[in-house]
Amino acid sequence: MIKSSIEKLSETIGFEIGTSDDVTQGNLLNGFCSGLLNSMDDRKREMQICFIVDKLEARNYKVIKELAGFIELKEKK
Repeated sequence: MIKSSIEKLSETIGFEIGTSDDVTQGNLLNGFCSGLLNSMDDRKREMQICFIVDKLEARNYKVIKELAGFIELKEKK
């Protein structure tokens, strides 16, 4: 499979956005999540999320868990 320049630079781009502001970080996550929601049905998306989690470094679980925790708090309002 031929990789696009964005795919080749995804980790570097992610790191740069990780050091950016909240608006940019939110835009990245909104775009990523919208892509997953709009490009596949629930079952395929669950499989894709499973594949993504398999590729995550364990030290980064903390941030994902913290995001989920803050989402839960926001939804309780």
